Amino acid sequence: MADHGHNGPLPLTYYPAFCHKVSPTFFAWVKIAAIDMHHLKLRPGFEGQNIYFYLNHPIQFICAAGIIVARDEQERRSILVLDDSSGACLEVVCSKNVQVPNTNATTTTNNSMNSNNHDSNTSPPEPTHLASATHRPLNITPLLPGARAKLKGTISCFRGVLQLHLERYEILHDTNAEVRFWDERTRFRLQVLSVPWVVARGEVEKLRAEAEGVAVGGAASHKDGDRDLNADGHVVARRRKAERGREREKERARRREEREERDRLRIEKRYEKEEVVREKLARRCREKSALVRRDGKRGKRLRQVDV
Repeated sequence: MADHGHNGPLPLTYYPAFCHKVSPTFFAWVKIAAIDMHHLKLRPGFEGQNIYFYLNHPIQFICAAGIIVARDEQERRSILVLDDSSGACLEVVCSKNVQVPNTNATTTTNNSMNSNNHDSNTSPPEPTHLASATHRPLNITPLLPGARAKLKGTISCFRGVLQLHLERYEILHDTNAEVRFWDERTRFRLQVLSVPWVVARGEVEKLRAEAEGVAVGGAASHKDGDRDLNADGHVVARRRKAERGREREKERARRREEREERDRLRIEKRYEKEEVVREKLARRCREKSALVRRDGKRGKRLRQVDV
């Protein structure tokens, strides 16, 4: 059931989780300013899912860009501070790849490094951090104070402060790239984030039916050992959406053909009526022409008699 709430002057409807897949923000890297990110809110019923809301837009992935003004190294994580010129700064957290040291392996590695010191000097540094969601190795060596970068990640909260948990990044080499990002961010805020998300009642019911069907199908496929369908049913939802799109296209083509056929019949009937009218006019013209010719011959004979 949709949850109706109020955030400021706008009445907002918070839709169930099965509606989030049609949201323009849920599966997107949401370009957002630091000052706006600090206004994201949690909603009852979504605790522990790392889903935050701007108005009633569900957001789980964010993208920010700016200049790194500080970097703090801790035992298990690195904390960056990003200034995106929005009036607030954003903390960026990147977890370190903490491994248990192996004494034998360390000794062997040290001996090898001593014997091949010139090779180790030329090799690139090993990634020492992990991405937030995929946990793949991540090298954040270029992310030093003064660097200009575009950062993407998930949302985390520490002591009431929202943070970006780094997933990937891109170095911006000039101010023009940062300004282009500002333009995209502003456009997205005006066109998407500032407008309440609305889903039609019929669409909500369709999504509910799909979610219930996917849940039943997922349980059956799990019993049969079929792993093709993921837990959330996104694969089936995409297939059904594509099928509905093809059906709608066929329906539009059928209606277009019917409309063209009706227009053709209407034009033919109009042409037939006009043809009947033209035939009547032509017949009248022929009759009048015959009368004129007959009267002309009669007048000629009378003139000859008078002479």
